[in-house]
Amino acid sequence: MGTSGLPIERGDVMRLPGYIAIVLLALMLSLVPAAPRSYAAIRSDAPEWFDDAVVYEIFVRSFYDSDGDGIGDLRGVIEQLDYVESLGADVIWLMPVLEGPTYHGYEVTDYYAIEADYGTEEDFLALLDAAHSRGIRVIMDFVIYHVSSRHPFFTDAYGNPDSRYSDWFIWRDEAHTSYETFMGVQTMPRLNHENPEVLAYVTDVALHWLDPNGDGSPYDGVDGFRCDVAIGVPHETWAHIRDAVKALRPDALMLGEVWTTSALEMAPFFAEFDALFDFPLYSVASGANDRNGDGLISGRRDPRSLELEFASWESLYPSGAGLVHFLSNHDTNRIMSEVGGDVSRAKAAAVFVLTLPGTPMIYYGEEIGMCGEVGRGRGDEYRREPMDWYASESGPGMTTWFRPDDRCNAPFDGISVEEEDGDPDSLLSLYRTVIALRRTHPALVGGEYAIHRVPREARGVWALWRWDDEEAVLIAINFDDEMHAIPTDGDDSPPHGREVEVLLSLGAEVGPDGVLTLAPTGAVILQWDR
Repeated sequence: MGTSGLPIERGDVMRLPGYIAIVLLALMLSLVPAAPRSYAAIRSDAPEWFDDAVVYEIFVRSFYDSDGDGIGDLRGVIEQLDYVESLGADVIWLMPVLEGPTYHGYEVTDYYAIEADYGTEEDFLALLDAAHSRGIRVIMDFVIYHVSSRHPFFTDAYGNPDSRYSDWFIWRDEAHTSYETFMGVQTMPRLNHENPEVLAYVTDVALHWLDPNGDGSPYDGVDGFRCDVAIGVPHETWAHIRDAVKALRPDALMLGEVWTTSALEMAPFFAEFDALFDFPLYSVASGANDRNGDGLISGRRDPRSLELEFASWESLYPSGAGLVHFLSNHDTNRIMSEVGGDVSRAKAAAVFVLTLPGTPMIYYGEEIGMCGEVGRGRGDEYRREPMDWYASESGPGMTTWFRPDDRCNAPFDGISVEEEDGDPDSLLSLYRTVIALRRTHPALVGGEYAIHRVPREARGVWALWRWDDEEAVLIAINFDDEMHAIPTDGDDSPPHGREVEVLLSLGAEVGPDGVLTLAPTGAVILQWDR
């Protein structure tokens, strides 16, 4: 029986009590063929350069201001490429940089022009050139589910059934004054992707930014696209765009935002995308996107819930499926808010996301512990606050476009690049350390993996084996508020030598008997030669 024949959705299963959910999902997964356990094999269709990538998401408006107007810009990103490189990230995802009327950029009025607040097309090309010269790839947000209500095609068609763009949108009335939108937002009218003219238009936009000079040199353009609201655009549209993109540049990345907690619903999109954001795992690890303290990283979920996610990877997703793991982004509360300001939990969360099989993504400011949350009258701007470069929140490049009194980040709160840069115990240093371990230990990138079974009484402990022909690595994290001990060997352990090396320790000790003791919210990365 195929997955479409399963009578229960995974989202329904996850609302059941823990052990019942595990049993039911195991039965569901037994109905679909198993995929290889080697993640290197599963990801074979993704561009080669993405195999060991670390993605850094940048909201340009908040990142770095090069001209003193209080708004971050593309030249500012260029000036901070040293910082991105020092972090260890080698892929930048730029949130929307095309012309539009809103601060966030997800309402586009001109798909062929750079947002004036951010600079010019010359600035954009300079950023691509500067990043590429460092071996850093750049992917851009590709927003085609909807446009801005100020887009000239929409303004021409609104209230005008005779407009040549009349069939570009989805109308609810004959007068063309009521229309379909993105989530009911009237300034975001939906495009009609059944119209061949729309398909040709959005495809041309993608090809333009792959080859912005129009000279047949696509490697001067972006390296791929983060495809917004991918779940709302027809599969046929994405397939056509993918074919066109790959024909021009075979190694361009197609990364889809398929926001669903259902692995069954997500799986079909791998036909059009090289990789997808792992929203099902995010929902376990961080919980709801607009609530705090309800996920694994806050100690509120059993790590065994992750077994459901791993089973989905192995049984539901096709060969070639790439997964981007994240714990926060521009649409979610930030990690530090999720864990209530607990730095040790934020460190454990960093170790967790950076050592999972797949591609990790870091949301700007996450690496220094910036907080950010909605609620209590706060909108999404509070999750997209200015990057905190300085202890005083004042200095060259500091953006000031959003500085309300009730903002989430404050001066001299111990959270800034300036305060953490030289501190070996800081969150920023931890991110750099773990990413560097990914670069020097191939088992943390490819190879095989298996969940390490821990004693039932060691509640809150997550442990994962990763190995290749040269080494075996054990990652163990205690998300509980109590100390726990677990054995380092078991039936799931890969063959390995006797001598262990501690690559990273945050409140952990390995005894002579091989028993690993983890402090509350402690974490460790151990390595054995094979």
